[in-house]
Amino acid sequence: MTAADKIRKYCSYQDRSMREVRRKMAELLIPEEEAELLMEELIAEHYVDDARFAESFIRGKMNIKRWGRVKIRAELAMRGISAEVMNEKISEIDVDTYHANLRYLIQKWENEHPGGERDKLIRFLMGKGYEYAEIAAAMQNHHQQ
Repeated sequence: MTAADKIRKYCSYQDRSMREVRRKMAELLIPEEEAELLMEELIAEHYVDDARFAESFIRGKMNIKRWGRVKIRAELAMRGISAEVMNEKISEIDVDTYHANLRYLIQKWENEHPGGERDKLIRFLMGKGYEYAEIAAAMQNHHQQ
């Protein structure tokens, strides 16, 4: 199996960012010029697409890990996604699902930590990537119900 075949297989397994694919090519010791040509082919053949990667990454982290925008943005930046693509895809996040995730995390925390400290809950939610203003509003709405 050639290095190009290995890279195509790597990209077929799941969506990858260009940075991840470049890192994999470096691991396989593909010369830089050859790697750039291969990257152009991969993009043309739709094996690599940062916008598609960002979309599937966001969907996964929202649905499975219930991350907030702050953490998602930081992870996408670490994976080399441009600010333009990142902003576009983050703006497409379903607001209702986003708030439902935040409410779910608050309820789950309160069930697991009866009488738990409010500050610890806030730190937990901020660690999940939610902004303080969002947390405060969600907690206030939650306690009014």
